[in-house]
Amino acid sequence: MVEGPGCTLNGEKIRSRVQKGQKVKELRGSSISAKGNDQERISVIQRLKDSPYTGVATLGKELFLYFGPKALRVHFGMNGSMRINSTEKKHGGKIPVLEIHLTKDTVCFFDSTVEIRLSDDCEQRLRAFQPLDVCSPAFTPSRSAEAVRRHGGRMLCDVLLDQAVMPGVGNIIKNEALFDAGLHPGVKVEQLSDEQLHHLVKMTRDFTLLFYKCRKSGSALWTHYKVYKRPHCSRCSGAITVCRLGDNGRMTYFCERCQKYDPGSVHISKLPVRNTLIGWVESRGAPNENVAKKEEEDWACHLCTLLNRPNAKSCDACLSPRAQVHKDETSVPFSSDLVRYACNNFSKPHEERKLNWRSVFGTSTLVLSDLSATPGPSRGGPPASSSQPHKKMRIDDGPANKLSTQTTAGAQSIPCKPPSCGSHGRPALLRVVHKEGDNKGRRFYTCSQPRETKCNFFEWADLHFPSCHHGKRCVMRTVLKLGPNNGRDFYTCGFQKGKQCDYFQWAESGNSFSFLSGC
Repeated sequence: MVEGPGCTLNGEKIRSRVQKGQKVKELRGSSISAKGNDQERISVIQRLKDSPYTGVATLGKELFLYFGPKALRVHFGMNGSMRINSTEKKHGGKIPVLEIHLTKDTVCFFDSTVEIRLSDDCEQRLRAFQPLDVCSPAFTPSRSAEAVRRHGGRMLCDVLLDQAVMPGVGNIIKNEALFDAGLHPGVKVEQLSDEQLHHLVKMTRDFTLLFYKCRKSGSALWTHYKVYKRPHCSRCSGAITVCRLGDNGRMTYFCERCQKYDPGSVHISKLPVRNTLIGWVESRGAPNENVAKKEEEDWACHLCTLLNRPNAKSCDACLSPRAQVHKDETSVPFSSDLVRYACNNFSKPHEERKLNWRSVFGTSTLVLSDLSATPGPSRGGPPASSSQPHKKMRIDDGPANKLSTQTTAGAQSIPCKPPSCGSHGRPALLRVVHKEGDNKGRRFYTCSQPRETKCNFFEWADLHFPSCHHGKRCVMRTVLKLGPNNGRDFYTCGFQKGKQCDYFQWAESGNSFSFLSGC
């Protein structure tokens, strides 16, 4: 789901790159080329031709493009994206839903919903809901808390995702904000005290700003996840509970130890604090203490060009001493995007480093890998909790990211280690077939290298799975309902609903192992 920060950034890109006053020359796309009952809407959109582009605005997950008295409302949905002045007619093999050709610029929307609206109605909606938009500079915490309080009988997991209450909040923000507030997602609003409610609103706003900063700087957001798509809690190392909860059955991740179902046992003063970006937002435009100094950056050895950690006094490879930093070099402009936070490390884990080596023969990449034990806080490496979370296998949208080493009667054992690809000798990645067909939902192993150096290694991972009554290979799913069986894997028929047989078998877990799916 493209959440509020992603939509806000798309609006900023249009605002900075598309000049106002340009007229619409042509409109293309799959949304206005289809034939059927939607001809009236298509003809209205086509009337935007020769209309001047007058501006853009965002509200939560909605983006509004203004063309005089008319406006286009764009909702990016689950996988929506946008391209400006792209030369590619297709993006990832997908045809644009809408392609707007202006006098000088072209804006394309993919996997999105486009509707025609009146500009006055859009402006009125913006004025009414901007104080509730967690991504807006006009966000008012007190107004937001009042809006949440009016839904006293609903669960927190539903209220946070309600775009009429907190526009811009998506599933990632919901899960992380509830964890930071120490509240179980099934708690009802009426159970919270005013202090707890305001704290929840603040945690939601704080993680939204963190989300925005990561997306804008190109940093990895997953390094800041504490429960979302993680197998273990980053605070107590307990198992994360994954279930479908709420009116819409959205995927919910929470720690039963750290997130209390009884709000009376939650003491805000004792909750761990995730460093906030509020200070960065409020003090933009002027240097402050959060800007990284020269001596706090990774430094390259002048002799062997190895990148060393900021606290290293000499090079780890050739032991050359670090060059002294001149005083006039210590002041770094704020636009450097190097922000120092104790808990927010805007960089990739230091498991390996890639250096571009330029020579007369061209440019090559030198990869320096740490072959020792996993670095931890004692060795100056990243904390254990910053390891990349396991991306969930999207079979039944569940967290089935593991295979059992033992199964029930009728199913053979599965090897406890993934195979290695023949070309690189590296452990393979476990993936899932998403393409429509007979193999949809099946798991397979493939090379773990980047696309440029990837070999053709392929091996089915479910050859030891039992067969259903159709004689087809079963798929493994995970119980997502709360209860004693939550998180257990089972085998079932891989056909679509309505065509499935009644085959069912538990996949009893012995020593299980996990993989990064990459899907």
